[in-house]
Amino acid sequence: MKVIRYLSAVILVIILSACGQHYAGFEKSKTGLYYQFHSQNPSAVMPSKGAIVDLCMSIRTENDSVIMPEKNITTMMETPKFEGDLFDALSMMHCGDSATFIINAKQYFNAYQYGYIPAFVNDKTMLWITLKINNIFTYEEYQQFSIQKAKEEERKQISDYLVANHIEEAPSESGLIVIKHNTTAGKPAKEGARCMVHYTGKLLNGEIFDSSVERGTPFEFTLGKGEVIKGWDEGIALLRKGEKATLIIPSELGYGERGAGGGSIPPYASLVFDVELVDVK
Repeated sequence: MKVIRYLSAVILVIILSACGQHYAGFEKSKTGLYYQFHSQNPSAVMPSKGAIVDLCMSIRTENDSVIMPEKNITTMMETPKFEGDLFDALSMMHCGDSATFIINAKQYFNAYQYGYIPAFVNDKTMLWITLKINNIFTYEEYQQFSIQKAKEEERKQISDYLVANHIEEAPSESGLIVIKHNTTAGKPAKEGARCMVHYTGKLLNGEIFDSSVERGTPFEFTLGKGEVIKGWDEGIALLRKGEKATLIIPSELGYGERGAGGGSIPPYASLVFDVELVDVK
């Protein structure tokens, strides 16, 4: 009986060797990609070429060493870079699906890490890549989704900033918040007036991106003529000569989706300006 069991085991090893590598619990696609689904949503849409895919992704080795912890990634569906690659994997999935794929590490790093190959990788090293598709968009849908997401994040950042700094001033109808630090009987700033203003501009995290104070020369502009951002035209018009204030300006009244300053002001960034109306002419 022991001899029979031994021969059976030998035969099984020979069969598995003839069939190539085997991974318990995994199936093999026509392109040679090993896969195991954890959840499936077969009635949902599948990503086609050019679609934008929002997904969660993590990477580990066979012995569970983490190469990349789970993170959210957005990618456009492309033609596979090699047979059995990530885009092959995504093309098998529906929105809402979760699955693990076994992909050759050397091919993966060559294709997606621009040739950088970690020291532990050889020709036979495999990666266990787990994917979960959260959403699938057309390009136009993704643009709208991104804008909405950025605006929601900005609103949260402003709210957190107001709470952290104990600011209770109510915003204007446009969303501008003006915090006056003093009052004077000086000349009011009216539309068409030539205003000289000292300012320090900061992001909500306190990072300074510009300051006339450091340069030593006030900034001069004509009020209400669109020479400055909307938040300035609205905020400075509420001041008199000699008054100081802090303007908290949402991106819609600032630099919006384009940002400014060569990247020092990101898209959809709310701004904080400490201003002093030095003179009005």
